[in-house]
Amino acid sequence: MEADARRVIPDTERLIRQATDSLKLRDVVLFESRLFRAGAPPNLDEIVALQQHKRGVRFTLGESSDAADSTQELHVIVSLGERVVDDAISDEPKVYFGIEADYLIIYDIVTEVSEDALKAFADYNSVHNVWPFWRQHVFDLVAQARLPRLEIPLFSGNGP
Repeated sequence: MEADARRVIPDTERLIRQATDSLKLRDVVLFESRLFRAGAPPNLDEIVALQQHKRGVRFTLGESSDAADSTQELHVIVSLGERVVDDAISDEPKVYFGIEADYLIIYDIVTEVSEDALKAFADYNSVHNVWPFWRQHVFDLVAQARLPRLEIPLFSGNGP
């Protein structure tokens, strides 16, 4: 099993490098954001709670809307989320509060690139590109909503 993992990682890295050489980041847009809570924020010092993470990535190919110059684009939606739940073992834990956001990242495709390379790039680099925006969004929102502070680590690529 370990030998298979060693073969996959270099191939993924090769695909990401191929896409990186073929793409140019144009924009990062907060596409949608949600804050939800079950009531007054809990005092996390008085209860036992878990912080759960959500991460999803999907991409599509498109064309630039600039009529003077037709440029192919990669559009990536990165969906991120954090929620605080009770730590009871349950299929449906009690949710105290949560934050979710979808970011749209637009890349210009400057040279031809395979769909496998675009997928590998979207799954890793696109999340890496939005992570600082996500951390700041969560930090600002919990402060404005007077919620307990959430820990959003630096992005390692292996995380939530």
